[in-house]
Amino acid sequence: MAKAARKPASRPSRLTSARPRFSKRYPRLEDLPVVHRHAAGIDLGGDVSHFVALEVGDEVEVREFGGMTPDLHSLVAYLTTHGVTTVAMEATGVYWMPVYDLLEAAGFEVYLVNPSHVKNVPGRRKDDKLDCRWLQKLHKYGLLSASFRPGEEIRPLRSFYRQRTRLVQLCADETRRMQKALDVMNVRIHKTISDLCGVTGLRIVRAIVAGERDPAVLAAMREPTCQCREEELRQALTGHYQADQVFALRQALARYDFFVAQLAAVDQEIEAYLTALIPLPEAEITAKVTAATQPRPKGTHVPAYNVAAYVELFTGHDATVLPGIGPQIALGLLAELGRDMTKWKTQRHFGSYLALAPQPKISGGKVLATRTRHGSHPAAVLFRQAAAAVIRSDSALGAFYRRLAVRIGTAKALTATAYKIARMYYHLMREGRAYVELGEHVYAERYRRQQIAALEKRAKRLGFQVTPVAA
Repeated sequence: MAKAARKPASRPSRLTSARPRFSKRYPRLEDLPVVHRHAAGIDLGGDVSHFVALEVGDEVEVREFGGMTPDLHSLVAYLTTHGVTTVAMEATGVYWMPVYDLLEAAGFEVYLVNPSHVKNVPGRRKDDKLDCRWLQKLHKYGLLSASFRPGEEIRPLRSFYRQRTRLVQLCADETRRMQKALDVMNVRIHKTISDLCGVTGLRIVRAIVAGERDPAVLAAMREPTCQCREEELRQALTGHYQADQVFALRQALARYDFFVAQLAAVDQEIEAYLTALIPLPEAEITAKVTAATQPRPKGTHVPAYNVAAYVELFTGHDATVLPGIGPQIALGLLAELGRDMTKWKTQRHFGSYLALAPQPKISGGKVLATRTRHGSHPAAVLFRQAAAAVIRSDSALGAFYRRLAVRIGTAKALTATAYKIARMYYHLMREGRAYVELGEHVYAERYRRQQIAALEKRAKRLGFQVTPVAA
């Protein structure tokens, strides 16, 4: 009789350890201290419905409200009845604005939170009712941070400024369409003069649309200050005119004139609103603006009034003294950021909000990356425009940009320069700290001394001594 095969001795499984397990108890959300006792959470659903969650006794009540204005008033009354003092909401479109405005006008502390901060939580089912409950719970324990929004007095100015920016872009689009029609007809006027929409360019384009084809007659319309010679202009205006392209040119010119008229109307609204913001009599404001020393900007679509003077009267600081910041950039920064810099604790918080400051990633004491956060805030775009204006100047910032551009590239150097200008703007608007221009040579000498000090420190650490070479 064959013997049964002996089973091999059992070995301890890798999955089952003989050592006792110790489960680490993580604190629950309910164990945290309550920061906002009377908090509510709202999940906005566009024009369909909004879900509101708040605590009634020991239970969390969820109600649904419509998106019409009477429904929003009912929502405000519901929150007021239950003693709510602060509200957290999330949204990705623009339909949160009427809800935010009504809640703010009713005296609630409103937190508009980034959806990416609250949605990417594992173990939660996606549902509108659950979202508003989750918002209410996070806000109750103070785990949400509010997105920045300018004050109520600045929001109309921001709307006007963005409308103006859009109109300038539309004017540029129509200018390119006019240039395309002229290129097809081989009329090279925009290659000869600096600005097709200047006095000489528009005068000649209007004559072409009206039916004039003689190059000599068209060339004689040039302004005396035009740097282009009349003979050169006459050759550029000799082209192959086509009826369909002249029609396209006529329509593009009509649209350009319409947008220019719209632009002038927006400038009037901006000037009137800035006048209303300044707490001075209108006659005194006019006198101060007339006596202002800021240089008037030059260009095709510049306002007809002194923008920098109005901004200085409202903020109390002249931002145009900073390198690269002109009147229009100063107005744009005021419209996008307001004048209260205390919204950001430090200059690093300000740079991080603009996505201009580097965001270091450190693991195990090792720096993995120091890239800036992705984003294109309108104010950051303005700071980059200011940085682009100083890259060829003989200022300290210009030298700083050129030194970095050789080492890390032009794009990163432009961002670093924009971050420097943003820090200058932050300190000017918050503390009134004046900017002192060092100049390119002073900056170069200071950088040279820093390099020498670093070499001496490194040599001393290695047991050597740095000896300068005799000239």
